[in-house]
Amino acid sequence: MTPCRLTDSFTKTGGTGYENKRCIFDIDGTFFDHVSGMVLPETLTAVKKLRENGYKVCLCSGRAKEMAEQLGVLQMTAWDGYVGGAGVSVYNERMELISEHAFTREQTARIFELGRQYDICIQSHGTYEFMTKPLNPYARQTFAEFHCKVPEVRDWHDEPLVAISAYEKKSFDWSMFDEIEGIELQHPNDTCVDFMQCGINKATGIRELMDFWGFPHDSYMAFGDSLNDMEMIQEAAYGIVMGNGKDALKPYADLVIGPSSEAVIYQILKELHMID
Repeated sequence: MTPCRLTDSFTKTGGTGYENKRCIFDIDGTFFDHVSGMVLPETLTAVKKLRENGYKVCLCSGRAKEMAEQLGVLQMTAWDGYVGGAGVSVYNERMELISEHAFTREQTARIFELGRQYDICIQSHGTYEFMTKPLNPYARQTFAEFHCKVPEVRDWHDEPLVAISAYEKKSFDWSMFDEIEGIELQHPNDTCVDFMQCGINKATGIRELMDFWGFPHDSYMAFGDSLNDMEMIQEAAYGIVMGNGKDALKPYADLVIGPSSEAVIYQILKELHMID
């Protein structure tokens, strides 16, 4: 395991483990390992043991709930909630919607208008899944990497959308979208951008889940690897970054562990007396 640093934000109570009994896991590159193309058995066992020990456990991902279901992770075990779309949609333990932040009609129309103007491959995911054009090489790369089902190709039919992504080459200039009021871009990988409502991120989605549960906003441990985990890692009482994570994220971690391809989640939770 990678050498780590423990900070004052980590405490134990009565030898039973981390005092804030809430654990939040990113999916891709954290809970789900893309080297092996699976959830490690040890990682799944760790999640089950956490819940047996009274922890609330939740997945928090850039994936809409439907995309997480396509991967199969929501069906693997019981969860106490789900935060999808990097904070856009929040669900309870029965996967019933608690809150959602849809784009306005004006924002959505302008995104697709600019997509047509600049010949950009745009995807809606969630309840309404479609692509505006056949997969380009950059979209194909991301879909393969994230084990996503390819949706139908069609135009936007004025539906209310909550999760929109676009795909282009690494050096692509996305500044044409800066004109859309209330929209900002997140970069889950080098060839994909997610359109987000300004001020919405994984941390804000977790706050809504914490309100639903009745706990302070920052009273959780978080595991992540990507730049869209930044706010979550910073706000968590204890933020853990995977060894395969983005280098720009690691300085914000309380702890950096090994890669998702190794049983490091199980090991660190055991080391911290959260599971046996």
